Amino acid sequence: MSDNGIMQKKTVQAILFDLDGTLVDTIEDIQNALNRALELEGLSPLDTQMTQKVVGRGLRNALMGAVELKGKNLPSDQIDRMYAAMMEYYRENPCVKSKPYEGILPLLEGLDRQEIPIAVFSNKEDGLTGKVVRTLFPHIRFAWVRGMRNDFPRKPDRAGILYFANKEQLPVENLLYVGDSEVDYQTAVNAGCQHILVSWGFRPREDLAMLSASNLVDSVEELQEAINDLQ
Repeated sequence: MSDNGIMQKKTVQAILFDLDGTLVDTIEDIQNALNRALELEGLSPLDTQMTQKVVGRGLRNALMGAVELKGKNLPSDQIDRMYAAMMEYYRENPCVKSKPYEGILPLLEGLDRQEIPIAVFSNKEDGLTGKVVRTLFPHIRFAWVRGMRNDFPRKPDRAGILYFANKEQLPVENLLYVGDSEVDYQTAVNAGCQHILVSWGFRPREDLAMLSASNLVDSVEELQEAINDLQ
């Protein structure tokens, strides 16, 4: 764990995980979906680094970020058409290349055996979030899986974390949120829960290390140790 934040010794009784870039390497499937939409408008494709820059705040925002990277300013109806095409492709191909990061499955299995409530809270569309989780973690007993819905605020709004705390009848300070981006960090700060950021996801480590009092780990082994320290 990095020395740029001191983790408080509070008891963690439930853990929420971000999905993309934290539990699962989804970048190639997202990249393919974005490039399908860009191709329809005659725009050049994104590479992996470009894709990593635009993800984290929902796929529509990722698409708008991709269009911006291409130096275009398209009307909303054109973005709507591109988004519809992108989502049609992605819903049909959500897990072609996506896979859990090495060590994640044993980590989740261990938490499951300890009967610690674990959940997924993502800015990916709710239906897609559920499909990815069911496909890649079919035997893990998640207490709650939630993606982006029209009737539910997206991260970094604190509503998801507060909802889960209420569902589990736990004080929010006894929850841990694990993510890979500044969005996840801000979500935890907004909610007043504990957090850990992982450096293997979609943001450069140096960017995460600059966040005030961020608790940063570089491997699943370090993540396991950090969780153990908080229990």
